[in-house]
Amino acid sequence: MNDTLVFLRVVQEGSFTAAAHALQIPKTTVSRRVRDLEARLGAQLLHRTTRRLRLTEAGALYHERCRDIVRSLEDAENAVGQLQSGPRGWLRMTLPYSFGITWISPVLAGFRARYPEVRLEILASHTPLDLVKEELDMALRLGALPDSSLVARRLGAFATGMYASPVYLKKHGAPRHPDELRQHRVLTLHQARREGGYLWPLRQNNGAARDYPVDPVVVASDPELLRDALRAGEGISLAMNASMQADVDAGLLRRVLPDWTGPEQTLHALFPQGRIPSPKVRAFVDYLKESLPFLG
Repeated sequence: MNDTLVFLRVVQEGSFTAAAHALQIPKTTVSRRVRDLEARLGAQLLHRTTRRLRLTEAGALYHERCRDIVRSLEDAENAVGQLQSGPRGWLRMTLPYSFGITWISPVLAGFRARYPEVRLEILASHTPLDLVKEELDMALRLGALPDSSLVARRLGAFATGMYASPVYLKKHGAPRHPDELRQHRVLTLHQARREGGYLWPLRQNNGAARDYPVDPVVVASDPELLRDALRAGEGISLAMNASMQADVDAGLLRRVLPDWTGPEQTLHALFPQGRIPSPKVRAFVDYLKESLPFLG
């Protein structure tokens, strides 16, 4: 197993020299361990050149299968250690960009103050990343979840509604019914696109939702890209109420069709299947629940 650990570190570091430095053992020992592993497996794992190392087909397969085993060993060691010393180590996560800026960024300092031994690496992306391939501990995702092998924990949900600026409403008036939205300019997200055009699923009070066609003038992948245009009076937008509240309080935006709501945006924390969330992950999720009361 030690030979395997050395091999994985060589791949991670990209060279025998860097691996030797990271492991604090001689480079000759690193080379010998990898040769012994190749001899035991009866297969060459690395193509060695003077400039770089490259995995062979057998090496890539062996690395892929063993990486998760080593990660599980590290998780087990960290879990035992953290029983004594509390959450610690690197916590790597992915989340949507604007959600991270608006809600997660403000609580990071408080989390670090409570758990100074936890280091954070955050990848902001609207494209779902492979948690196993990218070696991520968790993901925060909004909206409906596609079928996957990931384990999901529901953290809460955001209500949504329609908003426009006083500038827009003074110039174009407010729709009295969602049927009138097609005569208004709207700012929307890519997720609203359907085969027949752009649709907003809306419901009145507790009634059934129905799709209403809209005619967008701006379409974006992230709601934060729409905010300035919304404030400037470029159209009506369907957004999370919690994200719009500050602009409403400042008089920059007003609720449109207040009796109608959009689809609830559910927030989930996702974890790789078969991996028990470590103390650092549990601590972060619990801290979010504590710090963001609307998630309750």
